[in-house]
Amino acid sequence: MNRASYLKKLRGKLQRLPAHEIDAALAYYEEYFDEAGEENEQRVIQQLGSPSHVASQIMADYALKDIEATSNSTSTKKNMSAIWLIILAIISAPLSLPLLVVAIALIFSFGAVIFSVIIAIIATVLGIFFGGIAALISGFFILTQDWPTALLFMGVGFIVTGLGILLFPIVARLIKTIVVVCVEALGKLFHKITKKRKEGY
Repeated sequence: MNRASYLKKLRGKLQRLPAHEIDAALAYYEEYFDEAGEENEQRVIQQLGSPSHVASQIMADYALKDIEATSNSTSTKKNMSAIWLIILAIISAPLSLPLLVVAIALIFSFGAVIFSVIIAIIATVLGIFFGGIAALISGFFILTQDWPTALLFMGVGFIVTGLGILLFPIVARLIKTIVVVCVEALGKLFHKITKKRKEGY
């Protein structure tokens, strides 16, 4: 493999990234080859590793950089695309079969735990909110039969419904934080896996 075919393969592996990111990455590696000189082309290719390995590093780094740049944003779509890019980077990294199986198992188990936590939080807040609404409606139905109990139900209903409404933005922020932590954890996992791969050579 020579420089031209290496860079061509690298470009092909980076198709999921935005065009400007691909151009920036290729410009960096072209400059890297230029500085090494034509006579050291094969040595540079050996140092860098396969185009798949370099592409997986670039995709994971881009995802982490992207999530840091949008950490003040509430864009769940951006967070999810960052997670997806890191997962793709891990899967597309040229890993040995045992490492790849471990990586995929960790991703799925980690994802299942986080998904369960998010669903539990959402269910709890919705339960509080709808519980308050149910108490409020119950209070209205028994208003003519037993007004002190009806007022108690309505008061509790208003308080609990209000609590549910107040919890919505807190829960949204908590879920966003969980997603950001997931992206960072996946990024660290990727770097650990690729580091172990390098040490294995």
